[in-house]
Amino acid sequence: MKPLILAGRLAFGAWMLANGVNHFFVPLYPEPIGHEPLAVQLMAALIHSGLLNVVMTIELVTGALLLAGILVPVALCVVMPICVCAAYWSVILEREPLGAVLALAAFALNGLLMLAYVDYYKGVLQRHALTLGEA
Repeated sequence: MKPLILAGRLAFGAWMLANGVNHFFVPLYPEPIGHEPLAVQLMAALIHSGLLNVVMTIELVTGALLLAGILVPVALCVVMPICVCAAYWSVILEREPLGAVLALAAFALNGLLMLAYVDYYKGVLQRHALTLGEA
């Protein structure tokens, strides 16, 4: 099971790192801008507001952390909202099959990796968590 988790972590980390590198440094592949009107509007708003740069910075950093094996549970939590938004954009707004499959694959891989690291999240998943000093 551990080799499968390692392979998933490395693949997901490389994917996130490649997205960040593609945006900031070397154009490896064209970034999707959309074809449907709402998808185009949302992507234009992300670009013009600078929020897309924030998203790509998060992907770049979390990809590097995942590849290095540093702060993996935190990196997975930080990148999950981006996977959710990408899935929403691809499946609901854009409705393009290949993009939807890739976005759902990223979401699923992120979720499965979070399940593999669920022991690290047990403290925040308690119904009545105690703070320091409480008994």
